[in-house]
This record gives sequence, C-alpha cells and structure tokens, in this order.
Amino acid sequence: MSGRQTTRVRFAFLLIGLASLLQTGASAADAPPLGLLQDHTLTYCSSMDAPPLASYDEQQRPQGFSVDVAQDVAKSLGNLKIEWRIVPFSGMIPALKAHQCDLIISQLFDKPERREVIDIIDYMYSSQSILVPHGNPKNIKALADLSGMKVAVINGSTIRSLLEKENAALTAAGKPPMNIVVYGQDADAFQAFRLQQVDAYGTTAESAAHFRSVTGDTFQEAIPSFNRIPTGIGARKDEPLSNAVKQAVVDLVHSDRYTQLLKKWKLENDRF
Repeated sequence: MSGRQTTRVRFAFLLIGLASLLQTGASAADAPPLGLLQDHTLTYCSSMDAPPLASYDEQQRPQGFSVDVAQDVAKSLGNLKIEWRIVPFSGMIPALKAHQCDLIISQLFDKPERREVIDIIDYMYSSQSILVPHGNPKNIKALADLSGMKVAVINGSTIRSLLEKENAALTAAGKPPMNIVVYGQDADAFQAFRLQQVDAYGTTAESAAHFRSVTGDTFQEAIPSFNRIPTGIGARKDEPLSNAVKQAVVDLVHSDRYTQLLKKWKLENDRF
C-alpha cells in the first residue's frame, strides 16, 4: 500500500472513530447525518437510469462505469460499504445538501453554477447527443434543424439547457421553437422516443451509444457528439470527505485499473 493510500485509510477510520464519539456524546438529533460516519458506510445519490454509467442489471444489482468508480473510491477510503439512494437527477444536489447522501455519482457535469454550491471531483468526460430514427428521415444535422419538432429530455439535464438556449435563438430568428418534452427519468424519455411520441431524443453521448447498442439499427445519432465537458462526483463543500475523495479519484485516474474500466464499458473516448 502506498503512502497516500495509507493516509486515506487512516483518514477514513479517523472519521468513523469521530462518528462513534459524536454518537455516544450527543443526542440523535445532534449527530451528523452522514452515511460515512455511520456503520462504516458511504451513501451515494444516483438516478441509476443512465447506462452504461449507472443502472441495474437483471438481478437488480447496480452496474456501470460510474458504479465501478464509486466502489473503488469506497475501497480507497477504508473498504467502506456502499448504499445507494435513488434520486431523480434534478433533486440530487438538494438531496446532497440536505445530508440525504454523502456523494453524488450520476453523470454530474462540472459546470460553474454547480461549483458555486458543491464540490465536483472529475473522473471522466461526457458529451451530448441527439438520437433520431434510423435514416434520419427529417434530415436533422444541427440543433437549429429541430425547429418545430418535439424533443424528449430529462429534467435538470444539460441537454435541456442547451435546447432551451437554441429555442431562444430560433425565436429571435423568427423560426418556430422546438417543443421540449421533459421527463423525470432518462428511461422514460427514451421510451417516449422509442414509441414515436416525440421526433428526437436528447441525452448524453454515453447513453445514446448504449441505447443504440441494445436496439440495433433502430436509431442513430443525428448530430455528432458535442459539448464535451468534465463529469465528476459531487460532494458537500468544506467537508474533509471532499478532499479524501479527490485524492482517491486522482489515484484511480492515473492507474491501470482506470484504463481497464474504460475498456470494460467501451468508454475509451471519455478518458479524463
């Protein structure tokens, strides 16, 4: 074990020991509601609906690249157990700030407005994509080509913000804006698209690639992956856990294990 790994493990056990003192010396109402400080457990908020990053397999077990990263971080912090709290994407930051979980890991894009309220520890890159039926029958090649069309997205997503910005440009140009249909879960947005209730589906390039792989030639990307952005783990500001996670992620990203995980989930182009 390296010196840095030893330091993190000692740090994790120090936090757990502190939790025991707090819980025996204070009332339940005063005890810090942190999973890491209770029962040797790290609690993650995730939507678990974004394959190949985080979803459930047929046995209802968490799987995906981000799930593997979450497990590696927990192991680095002293072989901590993991609990998953399923939260819609738009509610994750409020849940984290309300101490309903210790960390967020759910394709959280590293954006300045988010860094104003939480810490973000980057571990990959992500991009955006627009899916259309195979053959691209409406000849969509740019966001402006979605004028007047119905597009499915999930609430709180970056693609929704990008499409709303494009709508402002369309309106200013005297063109019909797109009808952005918002869903709470990515799977619901894709289902609406699959059933042809909308003309296109806006999501991340990673989710788009997954859905294409499991549906054959039914759908295709209308616009090449765009808006590449760092993606990370969310943590509360001014807490020791944030720095500990940052060191664990740095070690992982510079390891052979990281390369193996990218290859396992076919995400080599998302290397951070």
